[in-house]
Amino acid sequence: MREVMELIQLAQNGDSDAEEELIFRYERLIHKYAWHNNQYSEDCKQQLVIAFILAVRRFDLKRYLS
Repeated sequence: MREVMELIQLAQNGDSDAEEELIFRYERLIHKYAWHNNQYSEDCKQQLVIAFILAVRRFDLKRYLS
Protein backbone atom coordinates (compact mmCIF):
# COMPACT_ATOMS: atom_id res chain seq x y z
CA MET A 1 0.00 0.00 0.00
CA ARG A 2 1.35 3.40 -0.97
CA GLU A 3 1.99 6.25 1.44
CA VAL A 4 -0.54 9.07 1.61
CA MET A 5 1.98 11.70 0.51
CA GLU A 6 2.85 9.64 -2.57
CA LEU A 7 -0.84 9.28 -3.41
CA ILE A 8 -1.37 13.02 -3.01
CA GLN A 9 1.55 13.74 -5.33
CA LEU A 10 0.24 11.28 -7.93
CA ALA A 11 -3.29 12.71 -7.64
CA GLN A 12 -1.93 16.23 -8.12
CA ASN A 13 -0.27 15.00 -11.31
CA GLY A 14 -3.59 13.73 -12.67
CA ASP A 15 -3.55 10.08 -11.54
CA SER A 16 -7.22 9.19 -11.10
CA ASP A 17 -6.31 5.82 -9.54
CA ALA A 18 -4.46 7.69 -6.76
CA GLU A 19 -7.52 9.91 -6.22
CA GLU A 20 -9.69 6.81 -6.02
CA GLU A 21 -7.37 5.17 -3.49
CA LEU A 22 -7.38 8.31 -1.33
CA ILE A 23 -11.17 8.43 -1.40
CA PHE A 24 -11.29 4.74 -0.47
CA ARG A 25 -8.88 5.27 2.44
CA TYR A 26 -10.88 8.16 3.85
CA GLU A 27 -14.33 6.86 2.92
CA ARG A 28 -15.26 6.07 6.54
CA LEU A 29 -14.51 9.64 7.59
CA ILE A 30 -16.41 11.06 4.62
CA HIS A 31 -19.33 8.76 5.42
CA LYS A 32 -19.26 9.90 9.06
CA TYR A 33 -19.60 13.55 8.08
CA ALA A 34 -22.42 12.80 5.63
CA TRP A 35 -24.71 12.25 8.61
CA HIS A 36 -26.70 15.27 9.75
CA ASN A 37 -29.51 15.29 12.32
CA ASN A 38 -29.34 11.49 12.50
CA GLN A 39 -29.96 11.17 8.74
CA TYR A 40 -27.53 10.07 6.06
CA SER A 41 -27.33 12.31 3.00
CA GLU A 42 -25.94 10.93 -0.26
CA ASP A 43 -25.85 14.46 -1.67
CA CYS A 44 -23.75 15.59 1.26
CA LYS A 45 -21.39 12.64 0.75
CA GLN A 46 -20.93 13.57 -2.91
CA GLN A 47 -20.17 17.16 -1.95
CA LEU A 48 -17.68 15.97 0.66
CA VAL A 49 -15.89 13.78 -1.90
CA ILE A 50 -15.64 16.73 -4.28
CA ALA A 51 -14.33 18.98 -1.50
CA PHE A 52 -11.84 16.28 -0.47
CA ILE A 53 -10.42 15.93 -3.99
CA LEU A 54 -10.19 19.70 -4.42
CA ALA A 55 -8.31 19.90 -1.11
CA VAL A 56 -5.93 17.14 -2.25
CA ARG A 57 -5.25 19.00 -5.50
CA ARG A 58 -4.32 22.24 -3.73
CA PHE A 59 -2.43 20.64 -0.81
CA ASP A 60 1.09 22.10 -0.55
CA LEU A 61 3.32 19.02 -0.40
CA LYS A 62 6.54 21.04 -0.32
CA ARG A 63 5.52 22.59 2.96
CA TYR A 64 5.14 19.19 4.65
CA LEU A 65 7.97 17.26 3.01
CA SER A 66 10.75 19.60 4.13
